[in-house]
Amino acid sequence: MPQRFLSPYSCLFVIFVLAPLGPRARAQVVRAPVPTLHPGAVARQQQPRQPPCWQVAGISKSAMEQRRAIQERTRSEVEAVCSNPSLSQQERQQKIRQIHEQAKQELDALVTPQQMEQLKSCQMSRNHGGHPNAPHPSAGAHGPCGELPSKSKPAPSPGDKPEPEIEN
Repeated sequence: MPQRFLSPYSCLFVIFVLAPLGPRARAQVVRAPVPTLHPGAVARQQQPRQPPCWQVAGISKSAMEQRRAIQERTRSEVEAVCSNPSLSQQERQQKIRQIHEQAKQELDALVTPQQMEQLKSCQMSRNHGGHPNAPHPSAGAHGPCGELPSKSKPAPSPGDKPEPEIEN
């Protein structure tokens, strides 16, 4: 059987024409990005997105937006009272109490007690509400204006409970 060898021209053709195609062909291979984890990071399995608790409780989005606006307005009004140097501490406390009472009436008009309970229950089940018996983060050694509470301060009434934060 006769042996066939490639001519030198054929070898040069393969080297100069076909060899450069190899890297281009490899470059066209699409690779999926490999997720990288930072040291100490734990990979989590993606869970399906749950509807927000306000939706589960049957509260409209506009009602939740109004609640958020009332809460923000209340905070800013309390800050204004706190920064008013012409008021005594007792006057500040009374004005702040009035602001909170007004806000509570407005908030109660937006959401039924049943919806509020469902909202709180949903938030607790998703661990957004913290431990049920844990004190509110703002509760502590300071009043709304940063002052130490007086010992003769009356105990808060049951209606003075803080409203749960709004979640989207």
